[in-house]
Amino acid sequence: MNKEKNNYTQYYFYASISLVIGLLTQDFFKIPLTGGLIAIGLTWIFSFSYKEKLKNILKDPLAISLMLYYLLHLFSMTYTDNIAEGWNDVLLKISIFLLPLFMMSTSFISGQKRFQILKIFALLMMLMAASDLILSFLDYNESGSSRVFFYVGLTHFLPGQPHYVSWYYSMALFISLYQILRGSNKKLLWALGAGLLLVSLILLTSRAFYIAFTFVFIVSVVKAFRSSILSKQTLRVVILALGLFIIGIISIPNTSSRIIDAKNEVKSLMGTSSKHTNPRVHLWEHGVQLIVENPLLGLGVGDAREALTKTFEEIRPNFFRYNFNFHNQYLQSWAEVGILGVLLLIFLMIRPFSQKDQHPLFLIFLGLTLIGFLTESMLERQAGVLFFAFMYPLLSGLKPKKVE
Repeated sequence: MNKEKNNYTQYYFYASISLVIGLLTQDFFKIPLTGGLIAIGLTWIFSFSYKEKLKNILKDPLAISLMLYYLLHLFSMTYTDNIAEGWNDVLLKISIFLLPLFMMSTSFISGQKRFQILKIFALLMMLMAASDLILSFLDYNESGSSRVFFYVGLTHFLPGQPHYVSWYYSMALFISLYQILRGSNKKLLWALGAGLLLVSLILLTSRAFYIAFTFVFIVSVVKAFRSSILSKQTLRVVILALGLFIIGIISIPNTSSRIIDAKNEVKSLMGTSSKHTNPRVHLWEHGVQLIVENPLLGLGVGDAREALTKTFEEIRPNFFRYNFNFHNQYLQSWAEVGILGVLLLIFLMIRPFSQKDQHPLFLIFLGLTLIGFLTESMLERQAGVLFFAFMYPLLSGLKPKKVE
């Protein structure tokens, strides 16, 4: 019996590695991602013990909340008018139901194996960062424009998705730093990789993840210092690194201009300025109006985006026409599936912080995600849905230990 269980654990492990590789190749080679998802599902099915799995799910409020969050999207199909758009969204988000079901109803894999997967993820992100920089350098040789090193110009593996890539890199950075602090015998290599990810994070100019990374980094450093994990000497190095990160953002024209845009948007929200060209502030304003009209059940997954686009075009016809989303995952969820949907999402973000046995990397992931969700509807694309649906249950099962 134990041998059979070990076999299932190995299948889960290799399937998870395939899925993590798929995060890197999802836009041009889908076999690792699709194969990993299928392998995890088949292993779950053929490992049987369904009654025990059901008991495990019912004992885990986080698993129930994740699955219920998805089921609300499915339920909203009963009152949405745009059926085709709704089914596209429901199918896109199905991993939010399936991966927690598969990963949180079983012992899945050990903490050591989970951390191996995280290290593989971090190394793959370093590979992606290095490859993107090389490809941008080749573009620069042809065009002579430095813009190829910034924002969407830098995203070759995940074209046009700097917000999602910043999410990936931020998490990979913290995994690397955790490796260094926990005494890895390859500290120098992890430090070099972290430096590469940090530079890439600056160049991607995702304002939300500038804030998310800085905030989570400061909180984590303070907590580590109080727990005597960081020495005073190491703390000085850490503060220096953070200072260089902030200086890099401020001193580079392409990144500092994005900070100025963010400052103008905040002023506009506070009613003290109207100087901004980004439609995000207007989207939030009109999005809130739609939510107020349908606060309990929302508009349904098929109609929320269409309703926002229609309202936005009528009131702000000067902005370029395209199919808008709410650029805020909390507003997006509320508008699509109602107040219960946004409450579940907030519960998933906040609840683990009140639990004593949660791993710091899980809390770091939640901190990054919580802030990232404020300026982007992160669960409206495959890159966001799969990362969230896989990392949440993977990290929730990783318990803190003195030695990884």
